[in-house]
Amino acid sequence: MNIHASPAAELLLDLPREVDTEVAGDIEKESVFVSPFIDRIRVEPDMKSARLFLRAGAPTEDVVAKANRFLHVMVRQVSGFEIKVFVETRRRDQGPYQLGVNQGLIERGWMHDYGKGQVAYSGPVLRLARLINEKAGELYAKAFAAEDAHFPALVDAETLHKCGYFDSHPNAVTFVGNMVEDFDAIEEFRRANSCSEGAILPPQDHIHVDGMCLNPAACFPCYPTLSGNMFDEGRAYTWLGRVFRYESRNISGLDRLYEFNVRELVFVGDDAYVRACRTKALGVVEELASYFDIDCRVQTATDPFFATVSAAKKFWQAAQEVKNEIKIPSLDADGNVKQLACGSINLHGNFFGRRFDIKDGAGEAVQTGCVGLGVERWLLATFTQHGFEPERWPADVRAKIFA
Repeated sequence: MNIHASPAAELLLDLPREVDTEVAGDIEKESVFVSPFIDRIRVEPDMKSARLFLRAGAPTEDVVAKANRFLHVMVRQVSGFEIKVFVETRRRDQGPYQLGVNQGLIERGWMHDYGKGQVAYSGPVLRLARLINEKAGELYAKAFAAEDAHFPALVDAETLHKCGYFDSHPNAVTFVGNMVEDFDAIEEFRRANSCSEGAILPPQDHIHVDGMCLNPAACFPCYPTLSGNMFDEGRAYTWLGRVFRYESRNISGLDRLYEFNVRELVFVGDDAYVRACRTKALGVVEELASYFDIDCRVQTATDPFFATVSAAKKFWQAAQEVKNEIKIPSLDADGNVKQLACGSINLHGNFFGRRFDIKDGAGEAVQTGCVGLGVERWLLATFTQHGFEPERWPADVRAKIFA
């Protein structure tokens, strides 16, 4: 096999075993993190082989070897667990799902896509985003007596390490860098950009990474603030979190963003309290979906872990049924219905209680759980299911967003 740089090419690789659609989807999504010389890996219809799309200049032998290692660890995943559905709502709107929502919002001037996983929005989109956040917060306060909170978008690496994020999702982390405190390096950077037509970035050795990251999960900054506390009774906290997850080439409009908003709820207490909160959260999600008149389902699920730990961690999550996912139907680019993961309801056991020294009334590590609602995905799903014509929207929502 040629070890030298090659032109763009396609290669067919045999999978170690036949896979199902769930594993195939994980392979295709996570393949963007295998090598910068791989455009993507697509599982073939026979489910026994995968097509590798190489970029021009790829050192073929090395990249193929890396792709094969990736495929070997990904096919170890055990899938086919029974999917349990806990909530299912049906919309009253009888109109068809709207195709091309992202482009439609841009054309109407309601959204601007920067092209790197960031969006700006205004008008009805902004009003809907605010309404989703406010309505969820209102329901959280009513159901859980949740206390309002606020946390920064930056989180230090030590906190992410304690939360286990580097072990589970290292590919999604964004480290924050700043110019080194060096007069000559800073002046060199300034001069380079003083008359250039485009931005000139400093060399890597002039960037200092001091251990700060952009927060990749809304709940994480809460736990350090509870460190050393004891909870005789259960308590709940809620806030709007700014979240950042590096998605590489998977970025696509409101479907998958680098930067997005999450209406978060964290509950802290003993096992009985936390499990009761999870059950109660199902009713809250149902009420929220009914308010916006959308098709919605809450069901058992697993997280998309990094390839080398995916099999073990997914198996544990599925076996313990600790994650319930909020699935709201949307459309892909071809008009096919897809189930968009718009949030989740999670049990953590005493993991965060142990890691952050948070105790319950008996002096044991406290139990925690959380609910996260991805605001932009709720936006996308709601516009998909009601379209752009105000008369299709439920009256109360219509009056608030199309004012």
